[in-house]
Amino acid sequence: MTDVARAAGVSQSTVSRVFSLPDTVRADTRDRVLEAARRLEFTPNPAASALAQGRTGTLGLLVPNVVNPYYAEIIKVVQHRARAKGHTLVLADTGDEPEDGFALARAVGRQTDGLLLAGPRMTDAMVGELARSGPVALIGAEAPGADSVYAEPATGMRQVIRHLAALGHSRIVYVDGTLTARDPACRQPVHDACAEFGVDLVEQLGPFDLTFDNGVAAADLVPTSGATAVIAHNEMVAHGVACGLARQGRSVPGDFSLVSVDDTFMARTIYPALTALHVPLDLMGARGVDLLLHRIEDPDGAIRHSPLPTSLVVRESTGRPGSVSGDV
Repeated sequence: MTDVARAAGVSQSTVSRVFSLPDTVRADTRDRVLEAARRLEFTPNPAASALAQGRTGTLGLLVPNVVNPYYAEIIKVVQHRARAKGHTLVLADTGDEPEDGFALARAVGRQTDGLLLAGPRMTDAMVGELARSGPVALIGAEAPGADSVYAEPATGMRQVIRHLAALGHSRIVYVDGTLTARDPACRQPVHDACAEFGVDLVEQLGPFDLTFDNGVAAADLVPTSGATAVIAHNEMVAHGVACGLARQGRSVPGDFSLVSVDDTFMARTIYPALTALHVPLDLMGARGVDLLLHRIEDPDGAIRHSPLPTSLVVRESTGRPGSVSGDV
């Protein structure tokens, strides 16, 4: 690496960044370094490089629930991006308890070069303490003391409510998620969009843990709400709502329209396919890795927050209001 730096007329740290974080290096400088490396037949050795820098070459990824399709897609994207950047991944399932997640994060942090926290249930104080101990980046959540990438729901939720209002729905119920979830809140955007389009928002059902069974339980409350459309906090809850309504002899979208927040493979494969607020998980996971690698290289740099837009994807689970009765 020293020889390449000398041949290219740059510092050794610039050579390192060309091979680890190429997007941070000017194109002409990057090309000069790569040409010098080609002439000298230089190929970086990730293990040796990590050892020389006192690093492990691994990143930690912590998620609340590995079987949730939302986190499964994030895991896949993060693993692919980390591998492309020359890092391996250590995966851990924290569960929903903040204290358990914090203890596990501290343990994993001691064995890795940095931590990716996907939808952490921890408090801001816990996240801040982890960030002071080592490089940390959040995926799908935001905290003041750590780099983060997350979905910004306001624009997409406005599209959801406009879609439902255009179909003729004037009363909507929102099945809320657990209060410990740090995902960017949809609660206020739902209120704001309903107010804008003159839609009556039923008092939120929940909070419910983000599981299929709790979606089934929420479905028992939907017919008595007087709403003709349901927005569920995530796909697992939405699927449970659809199944719970079916058990009552009601149909989606015949009796109730249903919209899910998230848009993983499940939204496309269950029946009816779910109209969804699309969250760009592929971009979110990749950007989370990049934020963490930047933090590893520049531990004293300014905190970065990266909001990503959401959008409406219309499928078969929404239609015109059906004939809804309060009697089950």
